[in-house]
Amino acid sequence: MMSTPQERLVLAGDYRVRVFAAGHGDPLLFLHSALGAGVWTEGIDRLAQHFQVLLPDHPGFGPSPLPDWLTGMDDMVFHYLDLLDGLGLHKPVRMAGVSFGGWVGAEFAAFHPERVHKLVLIDAAGLRIPAVPLPDVFRLAPQAVLPLVFHDLSKAMALMPKDFGPDTVVQMFHDRSALARLSWNPYLHDPKLPRRLRRATVPTLLVWGKQDKLIPPAYAEEYKRLLPSAQVAYIEQCGHDPTIEQPDEFARVTVEFLR
Repeated sequence: MMSTPQERLVLAGDYRVRVFAAGHGDPLLFLHSALGAGVWTEGIDRLAQHFQVLLPDHPGFGPSPLPDWLTGMDDMVFHYLDLLDGLGLHKPVRMAGVSFGGWVGAEFAAFHPERVHKLVLIDAAGLRIPAVPLPDVFRLAPQAVLPLVFHDLSKAMALMPKDFGPDTVVQMFHDRSALARLSWNPYLHDPKLPRRLRRATVPTLLVWGKQDKLIPPAYAEEYKRLLPSAQVAYIEQCGHDPTIEQPDEFARVTVEFLR
């Protein structure tokens, strides 16, 4: 049975952030994907059996307003510094991020490795391999994106709101606007990140769906090449989000690494 996370508002500087929390033990800051604001997946729930999982909304995602000051990933890094302070987490923390959230985590660790104890990047965006171009989700219809994200399309319902109505459609466009501001041009990557990753000296686990068609496994190998202390765990029969498609195996490899 899934736990019910507690919801609260936390000040990050002068910006209010919705944060979901569940579990006990050492804190684990989990950074959601572009579609994952407020989505408590089975894999995240498994982690809450071992850690106190904190799942904040990115600025401009979920009900959070899109602030004028958010124009690039450096702004996102400063925001998460403020959030860690707002949460009272002044010691190095465990951090995990999936897809867009993994990109945020990689940038954060490159700028502030002293604030991260261990890092888990799950099918993370942020890099560009010219020989392995990524499909453009801004140009594709939703029905064309789903097969890129999910190896098993029946698992897609985990990202679908229970009450799908006009408010949900507005929310989807809101999240898409925030994503576009940060990742439309250049598309889903930061040209400066490859050089910066050598500064992300924290122990890092790359968890990757072996059948990910949105950000293929070649990107796991590129992250591994660029990071000073990284290892890869591939998950079979899994697309872009192991926390949804293979929650047990995802939790097993992640907990083993983070302990």
